[in-house]
Amino acid sequence: MNSLDLILLALVVLYAASGFVHGFVVNLIEGIGLVAGGVIGIIVAPLIFGSGDVAHPLLSLLLVVAFLLLGQFLGRLVGRDLRVTEGPWRAIDAVAGAALGIVAVLGAAWALGFAASGASLPYLSQAVRTSVILERVDRVMPSQASDVLAAFSRSLTEDVFPRYLEPFEPEVITSVEPPDEATLAQPGVRAAAGSVVKIIGSAECGRGIEGSGFVYADGRVMTNAHVVAGVSDPVVQIDGRSVDAVPVLFDAEMDIAVLRTRHLDVPNLRFDLTGAAGTEAAVLGYPENGPFDARAARIRDLTTMRAPDIYGQGEHPRDAFSVRSLVRSGNSGGPLVSAAGEVYGIVFAASISDSSTGYAVTAEQAAGNAQAGIEATDRVSTGGCVR
Repeated sequence: MNSLDLILLALVVLYAASGFVHGFVVNLIEGIGLVAGGVIGIIVAPLIFGSGDVAHPLLSLLLVVAFLLLGQFLGRLVGRDLRVTEGPWRAIDAVAGAALGIVAVLGAAWALGFAASGASLPYLSQAVRTSVILERVDRVMPSQASDVLAAFSRSLTEDVFPRYLEPFEPEVITSVEPPDEATLAQPGVRAAAGSVVKIIGSAECGRGIEGSGFVYADGRVMTNAHVVAGVSDPVVQIDGRSVDAVPVLFDAEMDIAVLRTRHLDVPNLRFDLTGAAGTEAAVLGYPENGPFDARAARIRDLTTMRAPDIYGQGEHPRDAFSVRSLVRSGNSGGPLVSAAGEVYGIVFAASISDSSTGYAVTAEQAAGNAQAGIEATDRVSTGGCVR
């Protein structure tokens, strides 16, 4: 158990005692007020605070908590005259009230924890992910409840990376030596840079998108699905040129997309399936809509994640490398390359709890989509915006 679990235990005792005193009927009406307040808070918070401010995730969560407490308070005012105070039903009402109080506080804590687990609040998100109590509650919660909270959770992060772990799955950061900066000077890495592209476009929701990608076959560019989500006409930029692209593969579960372009007259990057823990590498891309950037990297570990799709839905196993390197918004879709300039993986996320850690889908995991993308020629839908 961690400190959050101890706080939750204290709240469980407090709400159980309150439920016992006030009874089931009053607690039921309080619970209705609590849920109503939470729903209003979830709707209102993104409208008030939006995104882009470092403080907005915390402010959004605090606003939702305020609405929860307000709803509970108003529910108690409405239900206070309905309390069972005498007769044979009093004991049953008290015990049922205590049970309902426990359910209410754990349900509210789970909902807030689900949202906070993906927010840019490293200490809080890590506490949520390692909470024994919240993990046990999550086991019995219906998947529909998670789907409802997914959109609010996405609004709590100012970057454009999708959620890369289930909300109550601990993030394990494997310790490795710092990357070797000399890797960036390797001829293979320098040559691979010429095949890395910037991808821009406008999504259907009106949001401009930007990310990275790389040429892996004639007229084929691989990137992340979340980079082009909701974009019907992405544009590939390379060597000062802007080239129209057509999405021919879109896999929201693995976060992989393939774009068809005219021949770009650059080398095709090959995939390397030998990446392993401790291996030197480099992260190549166009972070933060800026110029080309190369960062030395070292693979921390190979892991099979239980990851939702790019919209925060479902649970899909995904083989990925955790990487020690600086990964920023805009690196999405760029390659993690070996010292020889071959692709170990496709970058798709940065850690929310460790600024020196990022994640890349392994080349082996992406191989099926890579081949399917070569064979595909027709335009496909790129779904909706990720947020």
